[in-house]
Amino acid sequence: MKTLILGSGFGLYGYLPAAYKISNKIFLQKKYKNFFYSRSELKNFNNKIIWYDNLKAIINTIDIVIIAKRPIDQDIQIRKILNFKNKIKHFFLEKPLSSNYKRSFLLEKKIRNKGKSFSICFIFEYLSWHDEIKKIIKSNYNNIAINWFIKNKKKKDWKYQKKDGGGVIRFYGIHMIKLFSDLNFDNIVYNYFDKTHSKWILKIKDKKNNLITLKINSLSNKDLFKIDNNKKKIVNYTNPFKYKIIPNKRDPRVKYLKKYLLFNLKNKNKNKNDLQRFLNLWKNLEILKK
Repeated sequence: MKTLILGSGFGLYGYLPAAYKISNKIFLQKKYKNFFYSRSELKNFNNKIIWYDNLKAIINTIDIVIIAKRPIDQDIQIRKILNFKNKIKHFFLEKPLSSNYKRSFLLEKKIRNKGKSFSICFIFEYLSWHDEIKKIIKSNYNNIAINWFIKNKKKKDWKYQKKDGGGVIRFYGIHMIKLFSDLNFDNIVYNYFDKTHSKWILKIKDKKNNLITLKINSLSNKDLFKIDNNKKKIVNYTNPFKYKIIPNKRDPRVKYLKKYLLFNLKNKNKNKNDLQRFLNLWKNLEILKK
């Protein structure tokens, strides 16, 4: 398996270790070299790497493509690759696909029209509390409250810029939209987000009248991730992953990325209906304020 990874941050310290065992060769752009050698935890992954300059020159040898870039950059990169002659079997893409729901609908159509399979990484799907919520919903009436506060450190970071695919809905809340979509929650009871897309409050129900109340604040003075059901505590962490990410140490998200890669290599093209449902809910949540 020949793997191309595009993205010098999470692409290297996240996806490179995750994709190492399933790949015979891993292609990386030469401009990533300095970052690669600056990360001590990556030194054992050097022997499968092929450094390249010209994407067009190597693309026809690639089996799978992993992209870990800003949503708008990912969109541009996919379109560029699809214009080249290639034998790509699968694209592993970052959520939520493109920088807004309109571009995401169009990009999905373009990829499928080219006969390519792809998957989108919603990494929360591999966390224990995610499964716990799914189990709870199968029981009797539930009133679930999810509170997620993110301590803001870099106000100019693209993750806070709506137009680039950032903001409280498109970057943070998008994980929850995927969860609600998978659980068939589509009855929007209350939906408020501020003009800067930094705060979001949502109340949403399913057909059994289960209620989920979501509050996200990406400009908080503290980090908190808390889930309650009928006022009973389920989760009380500082972040959805429970742990701190430490530079130059193996990123703990790698184990979830491994599961994601392996599952989707075995289950290609099984996400079409799920993705359409997700995109439609995302669209409704951005255009319907209640």
